[in-house]
Amino acid sequence: MENIYISPEAGLKVVERLPIYTRAETAPSMRLTERDSAILEAIHTFDGMLADYQIQRLFFSGRRQMQHRMSLLFHNGYVARPDRKRRAAISNTVYWLGKKGASFIAGLSGQNLKEFRYRKEPKWFTVNHDIAVNDFRLELVRSCNQCGDCQLEYWMPESEFWAKPDRVEYKLPNGKRKSRYIRPDGCFSIGRHGCRYQFLIEIDMATEDNPRFAREKVLPGLAYLKSRAYRKRFGDDIYSRWLVVTTGEKRMQNMVHRTSQIGNGRADEFCFSTFDRLLGANFLHEAIWNSGNSSDPQSIIV
Repeated sequence: MENIYISPEAGLKVVERLPIYTRAETAPSMRLTERDSAILEAIHTFDGMLADYQIQRLFFSGRRQMQHRMSLLFHNGYVARPDRKRRAAISNTVYWLGKKGASFIAGLSGQNLKEFRYRKEPKWFTVNHDIAVNDFRLELVRSCNQCGDCQLEYWMPESEFWAKPDRVEYKLPNGKRKSRYIRPDGCFSIGRHGCRYQFLIEIDMATEDNPRFAREKVLPGLAYLKSRAYRKRFGDDIYSRWLVVTTGEKRMQNMVHRTSQIGNGRADEFCFSTFDRLLGANFLHEAIWNSGNSSDPQSIIV
């Protein structure tokens, strides 16, 4: 199927059939609107990539309207999207900044394109995971807006931890010591009534078994919260918990069980939920999180 661009000229409708996976040799005319600018800023803010349905959720009331506008931005070089082969391997069409879009965003802060840091292409082997991280973030914003008394103070994207990773040492159950870089999928802080709640995020797409998750995520994650590296990055007086969102109830319960076994009395520093639980819930206040220290779901902010 081809995108159709309709341009009124001299009272007539001129229909141009635009390719989907490559840019048109002659770009259709367009004027960059305030909404277009906001879309480009959002793509950059969401760690450099947004799925089509996420852009629709943020800026459009209908899918056809979104597709038409994103097609114009694509063919005019403001955004990029996958070619046919890449698109077939991922769950949704995704968009990232093209050079023209990156140059526009750089200019907002007085930078030129050469000094501006932006994602020039998605990490293709983690695209579906990165889409899920964006879904979590969108649900977080919705939950903050819904409850009214919670302010999202900041969101630190995964790319910050990859650019400047922290390394910690930890001990396995057999006594062997290991070290590992800590790279959460994100970190955010919530302010409420003068209190601050900080959380580190792990989005689990069921790509590794539960024992491995415990060894490679829980043990180093707990060590990180007590580490000098953590205090250097976040300060001495900020307490965090890990939030893990996974694919289903059975996997979540297995994770909770494994965490309770190796948590050494700190299993409540890992809270687990599922993607289904998050949808439509105010996941800050509602009891949809399980930890290794309790058999009943709890809220993460009370």
